[in-house]
Parts: sequence; C-alpha cells; structure tokens
Amino acid sequence: MQKLIRYVCLASLLFLAKPGFSQVEVLDNLAPDPEMHITRQHSYFGHIHSGGFGLGFRWGNIRSVERYTFQEAEFLQLRHPRAERNPGMGWIGTPRRYIYGGINQLFALRYGIGMQRTLSEKPYWGGIQVDYTLSFGAVLGLAIPQYLSMLHHDSTRPMGQQWYTRVERFDPSNSRHTEWQFINGMGPLFRGLFNLRPYPGLYARFGFNFDFGRYQERVSALEVGIMVDVFPWPVPMMAREPRGRPGYLEPDRNFFFFNFYIAYHFGRRR
Repeated sequence: MQKLIRYVCLASLLFLAKPGFSQVEVLDNLAPDPEMHITRQHSYFGHIHSGGFGLGFRWGNIRSVERYTFQEAEFLQLRHPRAERNPGMGWIGTPRRYIYGGINQLFALRYGIGMQRTLSEKPYWGGIQVDYTLSFGAVLGLAIPQYLSMLHHDSTRPMGQQWYTRVERFDPSNSRHTEWQFINGMGPLFRGLFNLRPYPGLYARFGFNFDFGRYQERVSALEVGIMVDVFPWPVPMMAREPRGRPGYLEPDRNFFFFNFYIAYHFGRRR
C-alpha cells in the first residue's frame, strides 16, 4: 500500500512539473540565437526636415551589443526659411513655380562618421530598442543660381509678337526681377547647373533612433533629431531689403542652417 502511495505521488509531481518544462522550452525558442554573431550593419534612409528633404546611406561595424560605429553619405536640400514658391504669371507659355527673391537654390553632399549607443535594449519577445546617435563630417554645398523667364515688350515687332520672354539670371539690383507682373516663371534648370558654385563646410547631427524591426538581422527604424550645417563662406540665398534703404535689395548671406529632421532607416545586419 505504501509503495502504491509513493508511485501516485511521484506521478503527480511529474504531471505538475510538465508545464514548467514546456515554458522553459518556449522561452529557449524565443531567446536570441547565441550562435548568431552579427558584426556589420548597413541601412538606406530618407528624411524630411524643416528645410527640405534628404537621401542617404549608412554603413559600419557593430562593436558590441550596445555600440555601433558607422560612416554615412547623404544628398539633401537646404532651403532658406523665407523661401516660398510662387506661381508664375504665365502670360506667355506654361508658367513654372519660382522662389520670389531667391538668388540661389542650395543642395548639399555630406560625408561623415558617427556612433550609435543603446539606451534601452529590445526585449526578447519584441518591442522597440532606443538608441542615441551622433555624427559629424564634411559638407559640400552646391549653390545653383535661379534663372527667371522675364516678360519683355518691343513695340518695333509685328503685332502679336511684341510681347516675348527672355531667360535671365535673378539680379536683386534689377527692379524688374522683383516685380511679379514681369515674371513669367522659373527658367530652365540646366541654365543654373552650368553656373553652380561650391561652398565647403561642416555638419553635425544628433538624434534618437527607435528600432522596431521584428527580426534581428533586419533594420527598421525611425530617427528624430537636430542637425546643423556651417559654411565659412556665406551662401547668398535670398534678397532682402536692409533697414533705412527702402526699395533697395541686397543678398541675405547665410553662414549656417539649423533644422529638425525625421528619418526612416531600412537595411540589414550580418
């Protein structure tokens, strides 16, 4: 009788312990694979910021679970805070939107180095990993002059041909270039490309990266932060009217551009 009681108790203990073994097995399946040794990461990203847009590529080495060092290359637009596109009058032909008072449009190429450190790791069952990222490097600004399709009148021409358009580079000292009734629209883009001017400088960026990717070997993240571009030689962007000189316009030269940004990264780890 005593042996029977012992067998019943042992069987009961094994039955009660079975769910515990099953839970351990499930947790082992959910835990990261210790044999998966990831050392490299690359991602493509696109971002919008308070002064335009940008596209880039970031690549580097995963030094540890919490540290990632990278290089990045990027192409972006930098717009003046007062730049607004206005519709052309379209007296002759189809009008193109132009920047009223705009001297140059500024695009930039960046190359830099940076690091990313983990603030909060992603749980093994999923969730979001929070990192902070810091990068800096060189920037090459490309200032493209704005050309306008200007409306002109010549009374010596035959009737019906007295009004015509001529493409001219925007000049803040030319009063016709600031009077909207004479502007038919923006001129051809290639005219400005042939006269672009480079402006070398430096940039820096700081942001927070939120990785919500489901799989360890894939990158899916949102990044938000601030960035600044500094140019030793100021870029003439817009024409402005100085104090005490009404009716006179001069270039408004910009040494730096400060912007907030939000970016989406996607890529792989290996």
